[in-house]
Amino acid sequence: RLQQATTSSLSSSLKRRALCPPTVHATAVLSVMHQRRLKQHLIPHYCVSLPQLRYSSSPAADQASRLPSDFLSILQQNHPSLKISLNKYELDAHGHGESHHPVSPPDAVLYPSSVEEIQDILRLCCREIHREGDDVPTVEIVSVIPYGVGTSLEGHLSFLFPQDSDDVVEIPSSLFESNNDQDKQLLQNEKKKVRIKRKGGISLDMCNFQSIGELTPGDGFIKVGAGVTRNSLNDALRHTGMQFMIDPGADATIGGMTACGASGTAAVKYHTMRENVLGLTTVLPPQLIASDTHDSDSRSKPSAVTCGSNALKNSAGYNLPALFIGSEGTLGIITDVTVKIYPIPSHVIAASCTFDDLHTAAEAVTMIRMLGIPVSRIELLDKISIRAFNESVKNEELQPMEEKATLFLEFSSHSESSVIADLSAAQAVCVDDLSGSNFVSAGDEVTRNKVWAARHKLYYSSIALRGGDDDGATSQSTIVTDVCVPLSSFADIISATAEDLRDLGVFGTCFGHAGDGNFHCILPLRPDDTDEYKEKVFKVIELMSERAINVGGSVTGEHGIGYGKKSFLTQMYGYSGVSLMQTIKSSIDPWNIMNPGKIVDVELDVGATKKKSNE
Repeated sequence: RLQQATTSSLSSSLKRRALCPPTVHATAVLSVMHQRRLKQHLIPHYCVSLPQLRYSSSPAADQASRLPSDFLSILQQNHPSLKISLNKYELDAHGHGESHHPVSPPDAVLYPSSVEEIQDILRLCCREIHREGDDVPTVEIVSVIPYGVGTSLEGHLSFLFPQDSDDVVEIPSSLFESNNDQDKQLLQNEKKKVRIKRKGGISLDMCNFQSIGELTPGDGFIKVGAGVTRNSLNDALRHTGMQFMIDPGADATIGGMTACGASGTAAVKYHTMRENVLGLTTVLPPQLIASDTHDSDSRSKPSAVTCGSNALKNSAGYNLPALFIGSEGTLGIITDVTVKIYPIPSHVIAASCTFDDLHTAAEAVTMIRMLGIPVSRIELLDKISIRAFNESVKNEELQPMEEKATLFLEFSSHSESSVIADLSAAQAVCVDDLSGSNFVSAGDEVTRNKVWAARHKLYYSSIALRGGDDDGATSQSTIVTDVCVPLSSFADIISATAEDLRDLGVFGTCFGHAGDGNFHCILPLRPDDTDEYKEKVFKVIELMSERAINVGGSVTGEHGIGYGKKSFLTQMYGYSGVSLMQTIKSSIDPWNIMNPGKIVDVELDVGATKKKSNE
């Protein structure tokens, strides 16, 4: 049954990721090539200091024994239709995002189709086991990471496991299930002696949660499954004249975008996922230790919580949806999300304008925003980004651009006159006030795409400037990092970062979702880069992050923390702020099952006390 499920799940994953057909030969070759290239890029991350954590990066084939021996068989017995994959390529694919972080795969990939299946899976992830010969029972904990399509950038999908201990601890008996008379009697006692062991991890692929609710005329929201991608949602909505407007670039899932607090180029008009989620359903991790039984109907199943409402305003109680937006899979499994949708604009105009220097181009952004000129997108590329574009279009119909800092703008409305008025106002700022040049605009879709081509091609054209051969940079060796700052500081900080790249001799492109102060650096790495060069790359990231913090900004506007930027959180929020996050994490996930090692580090806080060796 597992072999059949593996073949089916591998085929579906390859289809989703647009890879080669799932032949045995192709899969084996891809896996070997991927691991070979990966070893060349295993470099220390600028924030990889993880006390009390260790990497799980051994070959996936050697990890099968980490899961409890009966874990998968119990799930298959209780849920015969549950798909499970143990294929090495599939495991590796679920152990990394689109970033330079090393692959750290799960022990199995599970494809649940219902909330009930997720509840039963999570219940088994914290279970009491009695084994013959053991002096005390063992509480076996299996880590869980939810998976969308794998487009995260800060190591969110890497499996990190807190260090195991052989110590015997005493745990309050009230934290154990009480399904029989013996357990009920045990609850009369104060403590129970156990050992706590980490037993690998599983990835929960949410691709089967594909529901798209009915759109009621007059409502500006729709309920969708966590596995629905944004493009699939907009395809389904196209006949309604409505659209989901959050555009992070990648065709990410709605659940993944919610978990990472995504935004993108349209955030300047439509804001981020934090402002566009009205409600969601989340399956929480277990609070109790499951008994050593195969019963899937236990009363102690993890809770499924629906929070928020369909109203556009809601001041009832705590803002629970906001707690899970940006939680990066550390607090629960998001199964469905109710998101805002908007009318598709009737008139759209795209424009671009070049400037002699990056600082002036960034000043234009601030002035446009402060004058209240409505823009639906406003992106800024430095001259290195334009150079990368020019190199990438030598054999295409697109024309190269002047290698200067360039603004890309988009205006949209249901009135042609208002779009033209907004365009004229922005042109006056760029050209008349700040001496910009080459201001061009276009209204038809084909020409609009040509005007914005440099922005659309930026990611791969930036990597290509350090690629070009078998040992060149790839997406798996490229660092993409971001910060977000107040608009008043935007010009100074993005210019200072560009100067850092030049002064340190680091190749990278600076660009930004400039209208909300969010900018990025694409920093491709090659296998032959020296340790000294890599240290300079990380120094660039450190400097831009510290500058953002110093002006009251954020070390990430949309990529999230993962484990890549954990060390900056204390600088941003102080020890008290991080401590509050740890308290929230420990309260909701007391056994640290959900994506451990991400955002904040926590220790088990379940009232356990260590037994002395002579007791």
